Amino acid sequence: MKIRTKIALQFTAIIALILATFSASFYYIAQQNRKDEFITRLRDRALTDANLLIKVGPINTKLLKLIDQETLSKLYAEKVLMFNADNKVLYASYNADSLEIYYFYNLELLKRVREKKYVETTKDSLDVVGVMYTDEEKGEFVVMASAQDYMGKIQLEKLRESLVYSFLFGVLITIVLGFIFAGQSLKPIAGMNKEISTITAYNLRKPLNEGNRQDEIAQLAINFNQMLERLEESFDLQRSFVSNASHELRTPLAGLKSEIQVSLEEERTPDEYRKVLRSVLNDTQRLIQLTNGLLQLAQSEKKERGISFQEVRLDELIFETQEELQNLHNDYQINIDFDGIPDLEQDITVLGNAPLLKTVFSNLIDNACKYSSDKRAEVRIGFNDKSCTIRVIDKGIGIPEDEKQRIFEPLYRAKNATSFRGYGIGLSVCRRIVDMHRGSIRVQSELNKGSTFEVVLPHV
Repeated sequence: MKIRTKIALQFTAIIALILATFSASFYYIAQQNRKDEFITRLRDRALTDANLLIKVGPINTKLLKLIDQETLSKLYAEKVLMFNADNKVLYASYNADSLEIYYFYNLELLKRVREKKYVETTKDSLDVVGVMYTDEEKGEFVVMASAQDYMGKIQLEKLRESLVYSFLFGVLITIVLGFIFAGQSLKPIAGMNKEISTITAYNLRKPLNEGNRQDEIAQLAINFNQMLERLEESFDLQRSFVSNASHELRTPLAGLKSEIQVSLEEERTPDEYRKVLRSVLNDTQRLIQLTNGLLQLAQSEKKERGISFQEVRLDELIFETQEELQNLHNDYQINIDFDGIPDLEQDITVLGNAPLLKTVFSNLIDNACKYSSDKRAEVRIGFNDKSCTIRVIDKGIGIPEDEKQRIFEPLYRAKNATSFRGYGIGLSVCRRIVDMHRGSIRVQSELNKGSTFEVVLPHV
């Protein structure tokens, strides 16, 4: 089912429910008001006849009966009777035998009227009212009045028909307007779909129309355009990665090829062959290091599924990293200190993967020593209630201001770092691993004065 049809039907269902509730409520109120009005008229008629019989002097019952029969406000099938204390009929507005009278007004009903002073009930299609009428001189009387609300029922039937027709007409109008309204509301989305269908990998910079930039559809277009920008950046990064990887791989391969060609041009002495083989070995070692770096980067880009996380003490992990690096590089000087003394073990514990986190700190500390003339790096361990902070500080060559945002890109190296060994992979791996741990990594650097890399990892 199309969204337009679904919206129109839902809109119609809501309006139909509102109309049905309103119609039912209106009909119920009209029915109750009509009934209350009819009962009030019936009671007033009973009391009027009682007043005429009891208080307005002696009146001829035949005259009163004639008045009841000829009055303009007479109710349909109206009957009024008055009973004395002995339940004998004192007055009847119509000619009826005692059997008929007591069929409608039995002794039980008269007893209820005397007890409750006022009773409303029904008999067949008639509404019946019983009123206790009291006179100080002549005693107590029961006045019974009954009639059929014929006109009221006709009016209610007409009202019911009118409400039914109005409801059906309202629903029909709602369906038509619902489809029109839904079509107009979804028109911008249809336009967006048409624009999106023209977007390919070669024209990602073609933005969608953002309309008034205020409503939800405009916000959707804004978010989509931002997504296109991120995709374009991702594609640019991929193209840059492929270009840089190709360049890095081509250089040692070209060296290997040229050295082998030169060695095959003529006969060489054993020492010359050994020299060529050593050069080939160096280039091969460079290829292995680059391939391992690319493999590490690819593995870090995998999803977190399958990677186990457990509690890791960062201070122990960093001390292990310090020992490993200093065993590999005797000239490295790595100083580790705390910003504050931890009271609890949990203060410097995070939920993570120890080998991956060791890769992060190993890369950062190795870079700090490698790019510093004194081969010195300072590591500061801090913490708070929510996270641990590791800062790796050096006084090395620094990073140019316009390149700070790009150093975390795969295979990107700052211009002032090209004379040092490396392939621009380590920081990319660090950022990906930190992201996997829901942390953050940022850098502060000043050219020729040094850099500070800060890693923030949550406790849980």
